[in-house]
Amino acid sequence: MHEYLVRPEVVRVALVVGVVISMLFYERVQLTTGGAIVPAYLALHLAAPLFIVTTIVGAYLTYVVVNVVLARRAILYGRRKFEIEVLVGLGVIMVATIVAGRLGALDPILFGLAGIGFLVPGILAHDMARQRPGRTVLAVLATTAVLGVVVFVYDSLLAIAPLSPSTVPVLASVAGYDRDLLLVGVAVSVLIGMLVFAHVGVRSGGFITGAYLALLAPRWLDVLFTLVVAVATWAVVVHLLMPRLLIFGRRKLSTMVLVGAILAWSGELLVAWATGGDVLVWRGLTIMTLMAPALLANDAQRQGWEKTVWGAGLTALGVYGTMNLVSAGLKALGVA
Repeated sequence: MHEYLVRPEVVRVALVVGVVISMLFYERVQLTTGGAIVPAYLALHLAAPLFIVTTIVGAYLTYVVVNVVLARRAILYGRRKFEIEVLVGLGVIMVATIVAGRLGALDPILFGLAGIGFLVPGILAHDMARQRPGRTVLAVLATTAVLGVVVFVYDSLLAIAPLSPSTVPVLASVAGYDRDLLLVGVAVSVLIGMLVFAHVGVRSGGFITGAYLALLAPRWLDVLFTLVVAVATWAVVVHLLMPRLLIFGRRKLSTMVLVGAILAWSGELLVAWATGGDVLVWRGLTIMTLMAPALLANDAQRQGWEKTVWGAGLTALGVYGTMNLVSAGLKALGVA
């Protein structure tokens, strides 16, 4: 599991503010930042620049592999091309993580070679193909710098405020599969999501949502919380905001993330208060608690709730079964 360099509250504020900055930047200069959440991930690691360098280099390698190497051998476009970019980006992250693990034992700084985020290289590569690598990197660095100032100021204010230290609780002991295999689970989620869309024609609520739903499968209250927040997010955006505002495309997804983040965070605090802190939804997770409901709501707006539930359910079930087989195989081989 990836450790952030700042408090959980700072991580979540960075996500929300980063989405706003990305939206404003796009509206002003018509350049995308590799997805609305990418500047937040990068800004949170400005204190460890090797993470950022590795991520951008990994994104460029992904761009070259897909748009130069694979494009000569296959016709790639639309959703299929994006899926391939995400898969190649995941492959780059896996290799980088292995290398970082080996070299990090020699020098902890080299752990930064692991890069940031499961999907960030693939998303960045997708925008590099749309608007050229140089313009994409410039847009990402500009928004990351602005957001970095916000993160620094907010983190500094929290540091001097008379508040008790905040830490991320460890993941709940009950999980659908070995949490150390989450990166593999994400890759499996992307693959199964591709198959579900290709053969059944339904979207699965984002590329990696299935991996996290499978991880939370034994904790049905967490899954229920996610569905409730997703429905609330969908209702607010589709029935309250879209009839009154010009929201579509990137604006719609960014709005879903903003509304979903606010509702999920508020709901999490409400549950903790109501139970005296005994129940912590999505225990030990920071970003995906806010992102998963938004991704589900976004796909529900596109294809309806029935198809979205089927898509997410099939993907999560596939990840759950596959990852438990992988865990069993590793144990049989004495690896885990």
